[in-house]
Amino acid sequence: MLDRFFTAPQVLERLRRGALSTALDEVASRLHDRGYASTVAQSYLSIAGHFSHWLALERIAPVGLSTETVVQFREEHLPLCQCTVPRGMRVHVRAALGHLLAALTTRGWVAPPPAPKECPADEVLRAFNIHLEDTCGAAPATRRLYTRYARGLLETCFGDGDVDLRALGPKEIIGFISQQARERAPETAKAVRTALRSFLRFAQLQGLCDATLAAAVPRVARWRRAQLPRALSDQQLAALLGSFDRSTVIGRRDYAMTLCLAQMGLRAGEVAALSLDDIDWRAGTLRLARAKERRASVLPLPAQVGRALVSYLRNGRPPTRGRQVFVRRRAPLGEPITSSSVSAVVRRAFTRARIEVPIRGAHVLRHTAATRMVRAGASLKEVADILRHRSLDTVMIYTKLDLPTLAEVAQPWPEVRS
Repeated sequence: MLDRFFTAPQVLERLRRGALSTALDEVASRLHDRGYASTVAQSYLSIAGHFSHWLALERIAPVGLSTETVVQFREEHLPLCQCTVPRGMRVHVRAALGHLLAALTTRGWVAPPPAPKECPADEVLRAFNIHLEDTCGAAPATRRLYTRYARGLLETCFGDGDVDLRALGPKEIIGFISQQARERAPETAKAVRTALRSFLRFAQLQGLCDATLAAAVPRVARWRRAQLPRALSDQQLAALLGSFDRSTVIGRRDYAMTLCLAQMGLRAGEVAALSLDDIDWRAGTLRLARAKERRASVLPLPAQVGRALVSYLRNGRPPTRGRQVFVRRRAPLGEPITSSSVSAVVRRAFTRARIEVPIRGAHVLRHTAATRMVRAGASLKEVADILRHRSLDTVMIYTKLDLPTLAEVAQPWPEVRS
């Protein structure tokens, strides 16, 4: 497989002479199957060959390698390297060694990493995570966030010692939340409070503390609906959608993703998770099986969004075994995209369209979709259903952006006569 990327006999001989010569063919096969460009693959293989050469120089057995060996090569050898073998591009070192380790792990040549040291807080947080998944139906991202904030409380109060929540009182809880409110943005501090209340309620159910501890969590000052939701004007949205070059396969994909955000109010994670099985073309609906609240939702599929999806699926989506709608067009080819990739697509579109807005993420398009629905005469119940909000109170803020209706009910400003 190496000869797919290298033709010079002396290069091939040098690569096959190293301690990991048989594994390099597997790395080359991985790179080829995932659609890596020849120049990038050559750089990756040169780095892997350099690592193989270094193992031979240091007389390190190729079987039983550990991540510490890779770190030693990367941080101790490379800065002072005097080797004459091709070394590849420095920017590719981490990725190249990652591919090599994956191939070596498949062969069983990499020693398993040592088990992380357990502390008393780990057992409590593990049970809390199970409670969030099984009882609350929380999404994985929510579980990670809640357990991280709960760990912050336990580490602050107990360090690495035993966890005894009965030893805590309102003073410690209030002090922790006050510190978070000083150090974090209001939205983040509010999330810490929510996570902490959830954790202490769980602890109460498990008999680890009484109800007074959860009741002691103070509120974080933040006035409800004090700010307007950020949304794009019709002209800005048209400019944003017009910035995509739909004559290219990437342009068709990115345009379809952005339409899902702007017209259907989907979240970036929901767009990334869309499956071909979620689309009912005959009924004209889209099923969100991985919604934030872990309940299946069925939404109408707008005609413009449907046409964009068809254009991408027929003339843009590469062959892949996966069922995800949106996949990568660059190496690793055909792999599902992530929510961060969706947000990055939107940010680049803002830059191309030269639209100056305070926030350039994908979520501003969700606000835009809700605002346009309210201005078009949709009821708050309809908006809440489309956005999959459980409470009408959540969408009340969008009524503040229905400026024409607000102008009709606005009272005249009283004149002051001197």
